This record gives sequence, structure tokens and C-alpha cells, in this order.
Amino acid sequence: MAGKEVRSAHTHTSATLVTGRSRLQGVVVNTSTGASGNVILYDNTAASGTVLLEVDEKDASTVDIMIPNDGILAKKGIHVVLPANVTITVFYQQ
Repeated sequence: MAGKEVRSAHTHTSATLVTGRSRLQGVVVNTSTGASGNVILYDNTAASGTVLLEVDEKDASTVDIMIPNDGILAKKGIHVVLPANVTITVFYQQ
């Protein structure tokens, strides 16, 4: 997918951020309080199916994850499940 434009999507709640085939390039996860839980990104338009990436959130922090090479292929879309007090920005190519 070289030469494709990198896009971003942001959410404060669990949501489908990308529909259709795409490549996950990176994420920024921000936890505003001592929330505990997992951020899960699915290859789907719902909270089920193949897990693309899972991030454990335990304390207030910001986590940057850049995925090397062509990223992680999502065939159906990118759906994010977030615990309370967590936001996410997803970087992807489509």
C-alpha cells in the first residue's frame, strides 16, 4: 500500500472507526485516570472477530504504538472497544 495517504480517526467510546479493507499503521491511547481494562481493536465492524491489537491499560498515561512495515491488515474494518476514561486515535491506510 505504499503511496497511499495515512488517515486518522479518534473516539472517546467504543466504535467502528474504519469500514472496509485497510492497514492499521499505529495508535495513540490516552487514559485520563487510573482506569483499568483492555483496549481491543477488531478486524470487523462490531466487537467480535479477529483481534488486530490489544493494549492493556492500568494507569493514567499516553501510549504510542507505531506498527512497522505495511501495518496490520484489516479485511473488514477496524472496530475499537474502550474501557471508561480512555480515548484512542487510530492511524490507517485505506
